[in-house]
Amino acid sequence: MLIPKFPSRTALALGAAVALAAAGAPGLLAQAPAKADAAAAAGPKLVVVEDRKDVGTVPKGEPIKHVFVLKNTGKTDLHVTDVKPSCGCTVPEFDKVIKPGAEGRVTLTVDTKNFSGPISKTALLMTDDPSTPQVTLFLSATVKPFVEALPYGFFRITALSGEAASSDVILVSDEAEFKPTKVETPNAFLKAALSPVPEKELIKDKNPNQWKITLTAAADAPEGILGGTVKVATGVKRQPEIEIPLSGFVKPAISVTPISINFGNFDPKGDAVKRNVMIVNNNAQAASFAVTKAETNVPGISAEIVPVDKSRVQVVLSVDQKIKKGVFEGELLIKTTDKAKGDVKVPLKGVIL
Repeated sequence: MLIPKFPSRTALALGAAVALAAAGAPGLLAQAPAKADAAAAAGPKLVVVEDRKDVGTVPKGEPIKHVFVLKNTGKTDLHVTDVKPSCGCTVPEFDKVIKPGAEGRVTLTVDTKNFSGPISKTALLMTDDPSTPQVTLFLSATVKPFVEALPYGFFRITALSGEAASSDVILVSDEAEFKPTKVETPNAFLKAALSPVPEKELIKDKNPNQWKITLTAAADAPEGILGGTVKVATGVKRQPEIEIPLSGFVKPAISVTPISINFGNFDPKGDAVKRNVMIVNNNAQAASFAVTKAETNVPGISAEIVPVDKSRVQVVLSVDQKIKKGVFEGELLIKTTDKAKGDVKVPLKGVIL
């Protein structure tokens, strides 16, 4: 015999509520939006007095700073939970709590050092206003370089160790008081010379009041990446200082690979134990290059010079099978014809079992 199934109490209640709502009665489904509206009316209410601001023309390098005014027209405290700028160049400051009927502020500061021409920055304002949880603030301007660095706006130096190298930048301006007087470099091995641009070298279609800065990396500049900024006092009131980026690299005249050798633990009796060191001449202007001598101060380890081509020489290290057991530390000494790097030392170490 089949036993009839009866609906649960929950299903019956839900069906009744749906029926009431369908019939126009103020049932459960109709009450939810009303409660939400009541909660919103009793809570905070954000009003942004002005969400867009164009500050006009500003000098390059001068920070843009603007205050956006917020109002709370609600009945409880308005909490500003965060302000998220769209760019790392923009720094926000803001009031975190705004009382009912009171005003708060969001201050955006934009760094203009790396911009020229029209710019537009945004920041996402986040609050606990249930009806307007997010608002985007817009800040725009036209960044004018009252002093320009031409032709590229930066110094680029690529040098070989032991040799000086330089890069030129020309400064131009339409301001009557423009006259550079002081140049600061980021390192002692970088020297800057300032001089008026000769008539034959003037950049066309620019004010003829032009100044050249020659930045030189000295022959004793350390190997590695060149960076930082060169600061110039311009004499222009609206842009008293200009910062010119520097990028480049001081390359070793001779590259040695590897820079050290660890033989590890080994028994020399058996297969021949060898290690290779490659010496590369990076100076294409050198008339000739050679490794004249290679030797180690570790008894039982010999060095052989093997030329590869005009710019590369290989030194092959061989371990004598009769080498004394135990720990050893020493170095491989390589002598070259390069003036800047006539002596090259490669550390050696290992354990003979």
